[in-house]
Amino acid sequence: MQTLEDIKNSIPDFAKDIKLNFSSIILNSSHEDDLVFGCAYACSLSLGNVTIAKIFENECKSKFSDDFVESIKSTVAIMTMNNTWYKYRDAMPSMEMKVGPQKLRVNVMGTHAGLDKLLFESISLCISTINSCQFCVKAHSQLLIDEGKTKDYVLEIGRIASVMVSAEKSISMSKGV
Repeated sequence: MQTLEDIKNSIPDFAKDIKLNFSSIILNSSHEDDLVFGCAYACSLSLGNVTIAKIFENECKSKFSDDFVESIKSTVAIMTMNNTWYKYRDAMPSMEMKVGPQKLRVNVMGTHAGLDKLLFESISLCISTINSCQFCVKAHSQLLIDEGKTKDYVLEIGRIASVMVSAEKSISMSKGV
């Protein structure tokens, strides 16, 4: 696989709906390219699929810049740490422990990893969805709504994440993994 079309064509016949959704949600989205491709790239990094991540990295470099790619990587790194922490903290046995301070460095969040604030929050929401962190999904969703993004915009981020997870899983299943 080397192109986005190759990804789509690698989705097996038993997952026809996933292929259709990949076309409409990723390849032919009505949303801004930086949101769609930034989220799709972040998803592939979060899922650990090197092949798909490389294809989206190349696409992002051709559409945006090397700095954009580095910003997405920074966002994935910081949000993975945050998602892990907040899921861990939420599982604690007492309220005192559930509200314990993070005490981890998150400086990159202050600069939004070099992205526009709302794009950073959108990518963060997408990563939090992949990492199943309910605390962060709620926080980033609310921030986007408070900043004027529509409910459909927020839901579209979940659609992108859903399509990327199912595409990756379907391709892996077709290879016997």
